[in-house]
Amino acid sequence: MSEYFGHAVHGDDCAALALASPNIGRRTKRVCREHARLMRMGSVLRAGATLVTPALTAIRDVDSAANTRTADRRLAIALSQLSHRAADGYFKPVYRQLAPEYYDNDYAVAPADIRIMHDIALYHERRHMPLADGDPKYDPLTFRHVVPLAADVDPSESRFVETAFGARVLQELLGLHQLFPPGADSESKLRAYIMALDPVYLDTARYADMAAQPYHNLVQRYIVDPNFYDPDDPYISLAVDIQNGARPDAKRFEAARETPPDELSQWGVSLAMGIDYYEAAEAYMNGDIGEQTFRERALS
Repeated sequence: MSEYFGHAVHGDDCAALALASPNIGRRTKRVCREHARLMRMGSVLRAGATLVTPALTAIRDVDSAANTRTADRRLAIALSQLSHRAADGYFKPVYRQLAPEYYDNDYAVAPADIRIMHDIALYHERRHMPLADGDPKYDPLTFRHVVPLAADVDPSESRFVETAFGARVLQELLGLHQLFPPGADSESKLRAYIMALDPVYLDTARYADMAAQPYHNLVQRYIVDPNFYDPDDPYISLAVDIQNGARPDAKRFEAARETPPDELSQWGVSLAMGIDYYEAAEAYMNGDIGEQTFRERALS
């Protein structure tokens, strides 16, 4: 999964589906509604289990009456990280299966074509989502500034955009340091910071090239044949409808859950994993399962 647009969309979809799940509590649903932009930012964070378990444990161990804004923000980031892990957990094996030539060779930090194609496909599917409550969401300007670039563009001309974008992402991620619960050990925090400071790389020239003139062989290989995305997928359609203002429908959610995986798109299967992780987190915070069971269900 791309570290950027794909994870952001996945985070938004999981948060929307959580609103329809009967296994998600009132507080978590409120956090999903009120901290949508923070969760979108958190969905690209790579701190993983280092952040999730301590944050959820702190929330579980504090009286429910002490629902502070900081605790809500910690929960928002923890949930968005579960979305990140679900997306990676599903799609990384898919990438190795569909693009073995990339993973069998060391291409350094350059993203595989399949990851870029997935981002572009999601952008084209979601670019017309309406703005809501001042949230720009998937503003068409996300890619428009690079679309005029042609296939023969000199990649060096786009490097300043990559540098500026990467610096901005790191600045925002480092601003999330308050999300560690009080008393978190310094080793865990340092490890998470190092992961957050991992090189942020966005090859804008390749994104522009593929967005402006999608290669039909890549579209067929990475999007159409494996059924990457289907607007009629029950998970996708429900998530999109909720984000467009529809009432979260528990019956539609249960119908999606009853759909066999082989009848879902790849994106739908990854969303099913994400909501399973959300529900495991809810059960852990409520004391219904222990830490080991939570790790097995969501972090293994």
